Amino acid sequence: MKRFLEKFSDYYIIFCVYALIGWLYEVLWMWFVVPPHHFINRGVLFGPFLPIYGFGLLILLLLLGRFMKKKHPASNPIYTSISLFVIITFIYTTIIEYTTTPKILSVVEYLKNYGLGLILTNIIIIVLVNMFIKKTKNKKIKKFDTTIFLVFLLIWIITTVIEYVSHFAIDKATGNLLWDYTKDFLNINARVNWDASRNFAIGGTLLLYTIQPLLEKLLLKLKSNYKLIITLVIGIPMLIDFIFHTVLKLI
Repeated sequence: MKRFLEKFSDYYIIFCVYALIGWLYEVLWMWFVVPPHHFINRGVLFGPFLPIYGFGLLILLLLLGRFMKKKHPASNPIYTSISLFVIITFIYTTIIEYTTTPKILSVVEYLKNYGLGLILTNIIIIVLVNMFIKKTKNKKIKKFDTTIFLVFLLIWIITTVIEYVSHFAIDKATGNLLWDYTKDFLNINARVNWDASRNFAIGGTLLLYTIQPLLEKLLLKLKSNYKLIITLVIGIPMLIDFIFHTVLKLI
């Protein structure tokens, strides 16, 4: 039981940290990037947290934790090819986003107009780089760890799926659209778009490789009793907030 409570406390604290970070990201984004540039509480509750970010990062940790610890050397053509595909596609599509007017909203339209160029660019660069790595005698290049690029791609896919499913579920359950990407670059049914997915991939990668190791070290140093106290101090107000918010919605 004690072991269960400690594990639960660890995951709950991690959940709360990322739910807070997600809230800060959304608020700052709406304040400084999206007109009319003023404070908007982006939380679904009253408190400064967005649960979807907390759950999202927990899902990423559970799915990618072991994968991140393994090394995927550049000497393996598969890892190099996928890594290059991620980098090239990221750069290529970002250039298209900021150079086309009016912006392309449909993924189908994007592939129709620029898909062939993207494919050819990827093929040429991937083949040349793989040939170079195969012939080079430099061991550092051959052993170069491509894991972070693979993680970046996986986070991109996973967070996009999470956002799409969340939007679909909320839409069908309540009829409310918490976000609408209808007018945004490369959106799919207004539920997900290029900018949001790209930002989640960048943010998720940064968090998993910077904040998460520090958070894990901190949790290892904290005694079980302190973790439980922190969980209760944060958890009880959050539960009250949830109940109060739900009641208000029903009234």
